[in-house]
Amino acid sequence: MHVSKAELDDLVGEHLEKAKTAAHRRSATAVLKDGRLRQTLMALDAGSELADHSKPESATLLVLQGSVTVRWDGGEQVVGHGGLFVIPDVVHNVVADEPAAFLLTTIAG
Repeated sequence: MHVSKAELDDLVGEHLEKAKTAAHRRSATAVLKDGRLRQTLMALDAGSELADHSKPESATLLVLQGSVTVRWDGGEQVVGHGGLFVIPDVVHNVVADEPAAFLLTTIAG
């Protein structure tokens, strides 16, 4: 399967709009799957958070719009538009510094 930049941009816009009115102020959709590899678009309204959670086997995030801060015990990393980040292998959370969308790539267990 192939997802064009235009299709991804459309998904970003759609899910940022959904995040504004969603109960937890976030929205997500599966974009691509290939075996255990998963790519998920996540959109967070400004100030919303993905609460503490464990990292799957492998995970990166690529910020497509806005900026997020990934926080874990003893550290944090701000990742802005275009930034690609390897999520640390610890319990962590993600907070949207502004309306933000990112592509989460994981290997499912």
